[in-house]
Amino acid sequence: MDQSFDPTIPGFLQGEVSNVAISAPATFPPPALRRLVIDPSKPFDITVEWEIFGALVPLWLAPLAANWDVSVFAESIGPGPEVALGTATVPKTATVPCTVNQAQQNCTKYQATVTVPPGTLTEDVGSDSGTYKLVVTVFLDSALGAPGFDLTGFREGPIIRVENPN
Repeated sequence: MDQSFDPTIPGFLQGEVSNVAISAPATFPPPALRRLVIDPSKPFDITVEWEIFGALVPLWLAPLAANWDVSVFAESIGPGPEVALGTATVPKTATVPCTVNQAQQNCTKYQATVTVPPGTLTEDVGSDSGTYKLVVTVFLDSALGAPGFDLTGFREGPIIRVENPN
């Protein structure tokens, strides 16, 4: 299990960002999809999935904000910009069936898709490497105050290359 979810109370409250998937228009015949080489002149989607589970999930979710906030960032590998790619809001009631931790008590899964507009990332132009590592955060705010009942998860990767196919 991924250890990048906070807080983690083993057996009572755990979570993981279980999947970060890229889908972009193919530059060759279907059914091919682009996953790691992105055409900078076209939009592409990043789908994020996360699951929380444990005995305290129903109690923990009750006093928290109504929505999860999802953010996706691109961190340049080598020279280049650090870019906020986009955000999504997911109601905490918008659950889907668990796929990774379905055997765990109170497993609750969420999914979000962030669409990145064309021209957001640059390809290799000498001063920019055109290679980026994606970083995803999911956050559910708490109105309870101290000691801090917010839920947050993180995931690094995948690494993508931005390249115009022409």
